[in-house]
Amino acid sequence: MNLIARLIVVVIVGVSSITAQQLSLANDKTNPAVILNQQGVAKASLGHFNEALELFKRAVKIEPDFAIPYNNLGATYNALGRYDEALVLLKRALQIDPEYAEAYYDLGVSYLKLGQYANSVKALQQAIRFKPDFSEAQNSIGVAYSDWGKRKEAILAYAAAIRLKPDYPEAYNNLGTALAETGKYEQAIVSFRRAGELKPNWALPQYNLGVVFLQKNDREAALVQYRTIGPMSATFAEKLYAGIYRNKVLIVSNR
Repeated sequence: MNLIARLIVVVIVGVSSITAQQLSLANDKTNPAVILNQQGVAKASLGHFNEALELFKRAVKIEPDFAIPYNNLGATYNALGRYDEALVLLKRALQIDPEYAEAYYDLGVSYLKLGQYANSVKALQQAIRFKPDFSEAQNSIGVAYSDWGKRKEAILAYAAAIRLKPDYPEAYNNLGTALAETGKYEQAIVSFRRAGELKPNWALPQYNLGVVFLQKNDREAALVQYRTIGPMSATFAEKLYAGIYRNKVLIVSNR
């Protein structure tokens, strides 16, 4: 789940994982901290992250025990690549509300980006503990395991994410990547095709299909993928072209 989607879910819709006290506070539309928090979400939705940060900071200054803007601060710092700063704010959100699944999720993202894979998995597992249907957290566990080099665990995590959300194209693409990296090409092809069916204009799984076909020495099938990708992404088309015609070694990707 991207930053903007997460902010909107947390602030506008509300989440079942926060305590009743925090939910009551978030639903008080006359509270200046709540108003500032919502304004921060609006700024973030436009990509104005620095302005969003200032609004979230003002919100927590008014309501020091309001977990949601602390989490939004952390999520915004993640978006800006300021992961160490994000950790501080996210831990503060969890001090206020120890059952806040989204804060654990964002904490897991911070640790993942810092290469602290064990801590990332631990935080993401806590997110699922407090929100059992949190498919994005389950998928991110797979990413952490993949980056950690633990392919078997990654495959299990991606499969679990798909069970929670059967129409999850990113999880199918990630599953295909992990399967391909373990030499399970036929299963990987099935996963990449499913990702493409669920998100037809997404070039990444189509590119990954092409890479797998090259790994299987099926140049004709790779050419079909090259033609498919062309209208979607010149970058991926050029990379696949280099693999087909220049024998450049390519690898599948979950990014």
